[in-house]
Formats: sequence, structure tokens, C-alpha cells
Amino acid sequence: MIVSWNWLNELVELPADAQEFAEKLTMAGAEVEEITYTAQRLKGTIIAKILNLTPHPERKNLMVVTLTWGDKGRATCITGARNVREGDVVPYAPPGAVLADGTVIGIEEFDEIKSYGMMLSADEMGLPSLTQEEGILILPQDAPLGKDAASWLGIKDVIFDVSITPNRGDLLSMAGIAREAHALFPSSSLKKIDFPHTHTPHDWPVNFQGVTLKDPGCPFYGLGFADELKVLPAPVKYRVRLALCGIRPISNIVDVTNYVMLFLGQPLHAFDFDKLPAPEITVRSSYEGERIVTLDGREHELSFDDLLITSGGLPIGLAGVMGGANSEIDDTTRRILIESAHFLPHRISKTSRRLGINSEAAYRYARGVDRAKAPLALSYALDLMNKWGCGKVYTSVILEGDANPGERLVPLTSKKLKTYLGDEDL
Repeated sequence: MIVSWNWLNELVELPADAQEFAEKLTMAGAEVEEITYTAQRLKGTIIAKILNLTPHPERKNLMVVTLTWGDKGRATCITGARNVREGDVVPYAPPGAVLADGTVIGIEEFDEIKSYGMMLSADEMGLPSLTQEEGILILPQDAPLGKDAASWLGIKDVIFDVSITPNRGDLLSMAGIAREAHALFPSSSLKKIDFPHTHTPHDWPVNFQGVTLKDPGCPFYGLGFADELKVLPAPVKYRVRLALCGIRPISNIVDVTNYVMLFLGQPLHAFDFDKLPAPEITVRSSYEGERIVTLDGREHELSFDDLLITSGGLPIGLAGVMGGANSEIDDTTRRILIESAHFLPHRISKTSRRLGINSEAAYRYARGVDRAKAPLALSYALDLMNKWGCGKVYTSVILEGDANPGERLVPLTSKKLKTYLGDEDL
């Protein structure tokens, strides 16, 4: 489990530094195997806006860029990047700034035109996995000009690689780590998480006949819906956070599901609605010898007790493990269903091991996911999609089954209590 110190401090106020937290967490049984201080050499970068771009008079492959950061300054630099336009907001390294790899920025001359520093890519800021496109990192229009770019983006962080034992599935999320930190530091303050409101029954403008649960291995299944989708990069700060936590940003839709999983520990999955064989979803056991091609392009022959997500009788996902290639989100996707479900750990563990699929979802489901979090994670994901401008997101949902795991009675005799506490006088 990768833990971000910056993210953790948004969830719990800790009276401790990163090193003390790591020691306490290790002593509690969740060993911190490695601590990484990210982008420590990166300094002096600022947020700037491109005033104008003109071709270099001597070099056709270069552009002369005029940058401003409000009333605080103006500079000229040279770039070969082709993804920038007038008005774009970008990270800028003036002379004297230091890049993530330790390179000190100076003044360069290109055929008698001086370049005072440079605009920066994600890679130059220490985040090679932040974007799938090469070029300058484009920031939001409302990014504060003149502010430190690395600090505003949250690139400077402390990252903990924590070894989670199989019996502590509750720690496989930032919210779970925050709860544990609160328990380890009694004087800490756990911040309240507000979950957006959703409602049933659904009022989606499509012919969808509902969800049928035919296997006790899935006691709860939730679905959300969105249309008029725009498949775009997620907001840059969220991409930074995903990258620091070891998740490669892909698109706003995929990044929503990964972000919520890291935050709450609840795996989510998105289906392309228009690729469904029928306007319904059924969760059932697979038939002996049934086959599915998963998102990684591999074809799997299934056993009789593998859990399947199906539509029109055809598999569209290996429940709790990986989605099917036949319902995959792509650049043409315009309508989606968002799944947030609960699957029993032993069923997912068995399927994952037998088929050799080690997905983030299977890893969490096999160790136990809090069933009560499933509808909350769904509402949180839909709210994020709405805030990110992903399209028209509906707050009505389908909630099939029971998300309440119920109370469990644990018998404890006075004899056992004395044995545990080592005090016969109790």
C-alpha cells in the first residue's frame, strides 16, 4: 500500500512528523518498508501564463515565448514544444531554478535570442507517468500565477511503502490508514468525510432493465450512470496524486475509479453502456468452460464457481478481478455505467490465484472490503465526475441487495478475558 503524507494530512491532523508516523505504524504491525521524499531537489519553479508565441526567426522548429506571472514578472524563453498555445498556464523554471534531476537552469542563447529559463514537462518536474502525451505540462486556468508550481501541484511529498498483512484489508486505503493513525496518536483529530447525496429509484434517460443477483458471492451491487461523456485527462492535481501513489493516470473516467479506490478502498469499474449486449446486468457463477477476454487482452477459461458480471447472458466482467474487453471504455465512449459492488473475499481470491490475475481490485477484495462503503464510494465517484466536468452525471442510482453487513456477535467469557489480559483478579 502506497501512502501519501500530503494526502494523509488532509484526512487526519497528526501531532507527529513523517518519521515518527512511520515508526508507530510499523510497531502496530503495518511495516513501512520504504520512505521516499519526492522531488526534493526541485526548487524555484513558478506558475506562469503564456502571453504570446512567435516563430524563431532562424530556427523553424523553435518558438519564442513571452511569459508573465501577473504583476510579479515577465520573461522570454525558447521552446520546441508543440502542445502550447497563447493563454496557456504552465510551470516555468527561471534562471537559478533546479529541476527534479538536479539540473540547474540558466540562460541559453539560440541564434542571438536568449532563453531565460524554460517551461517544464511533467518529467522535468519528477513525474514521468503524469501524462500520456509528451510536451509542456498544461495547468488549469485558475492556477495562481507566481506561486511555487511544485508546492501548488503537491509534487513534494513523503511516500510510504507499507506492507499490509492479509488480515488488515481495512488498511488498504488512505481513509483506513487515517483511521489507524488516529488510533495510534490519541491527540490527533480525524477529519469528517462528507459523502454526496444519491437517491433511488433511478431516472436515467435510457432503457435499462436493472440488476439481477443470482449468486450469494455478491450480496450487494450498485450502479451509477452518466452520459454526454467527454473522455479527457483528469484535473492535474488528481493526476499528480495518482502518480505519486503508483497509479498511471489514463483518463478522467478511469482516474475517478482509481482515485476512489485509493481513497476509500472500494474498487469500482466502468462499463461502456453502448457496448452492453443487453440493457441489463446479471451477476452469476460462470459455467464450466465459459470464456472471457479481460482488459489485459488475455482470454481465460473459467471454472463453474467464478463470479461473472454478465449482460444478455454474455460475460462483460470477471467480478472483483478485472473487466471484460468487450465493454471497455475508450475515446469513443459517451455513456457509462459505474459499478460499486461487494464480492465475498474467498471467491475473488480463488479466481484471482487460479487465473493468475493480480489486479488492484482483486488484491483488495481478497483481503476484505467494507461492504457498507460500496454505496458511499459510488456517490463519491459520481460527485467527482460531476466536479471534473466529465459529462452529464446522474445522482440517481441502482442499489441491489444489502450493503449493511449486519451485526456480528463475538462471544467472550470472563475466563478468556482474564487470559487475554493476564489478570486473574478481574
